[in-house]
Amino acid sequence: MSIKPTRGFTLIELLIVIAIIAILVGFTVVVAGGMMNRAKSTKDMSNHRIIGAATWSHSVEHNGKLLHPRTSPLTDGTGTENQERRMWIAAYGQDIDGDNRVEDVNGQIVELQSALRDGAAFPYIGDIMVYQSPLDPTIGDVTTFTSGNPNLSPARLRSYSLNGFVGVEWGANDWVGYRDNPPLRLEQNGYWIPSETISQIPQPSSTMCTISEEDKDGRNSHGWILNPTTEQWPDFPAFWAGDHVNISYIDGSTGSIALTSDTLKDKWEQYGHDQITSGLKEYKDFRKIILPGRIGTILDN
Repeated sequence: MSIKPTRGFTLIELLIVIAIIAILVGFTVVVAGGMMNRAKSTKDMSNHRIIGAATWSHSVEHNGKLLHPRTSPLTDGTGTENQERRMWIAAYGQDIDGDNRVEDVNGQIVELQSALRDGAAFPYIGDIMVYQSPLDPTIGDVTTFTSGNPNLSPARLRSYSLNGFVGVEWGANDWVGYRDNPPLRLEQNGYWIPSETISQIPQPSSTMCTISEEDKDGRNSHGWILNPTTEQWPDFPAFWAGDHVNISYIDGSTGSIALTSDTLKDKWEQYGHDQITSGLKEYKDFRKIILPGRIGTILDN
């Protein structure tokens, strides 16, 4: 009785099988990564929607007055109690327990949970996690942002900013420096415009409310500003989503602005603030939504 020899795989066959498995694993990783990014972007957009809706709800309950984009009183002493009551973030002073709402960590001011909870927006939001974008690589563990925590790091608690041209009693962020000083000189250029109430917003569905902002100074203090006269960026959008940045509008709807220019990101990475670009489509896209009907229109080229 003869026994037939068992034939095994050749080396070439094994290598082919391994290559196929590697390709399938790589494909699975790419697909899973894309699904995760889409899920993060969806959650980010949901956060924008919630904060935008909070701004609208605040106006309904406060005689049309919108949330204020500043996060603390200005150090020059300007400002009013009306502005302070409406500040969406309270990154100053002490909370009800007498603990500071911000702390200095290695020379960087860090907002604590109480800065968010004591802000005018929180009663309409109710969840600190809404202030954190899952796309934001600079945010820290929300549980660590408490007073006296020895593990508090200079990471950020909050990813979003409000439009600095909206919800203001006098003009952008209600800061007279923007009103009088170069290069903005908003009053001289005709852009020192009050927008405290919803009735002062000509086109709520086309006016930006929230934006994702990354700041080299750490936290995003005060509202997001764009120079409406020249192509200057006092603040920049966040580049976490790659080719776009998510936003919300005053009526609570959401959208995004395409970020297609390497120049814009390069300027932010190199300088962080107050930089000038030339001929960028992004500038035109942002300018026409900061306060359309008062500063440009949505039809601007």
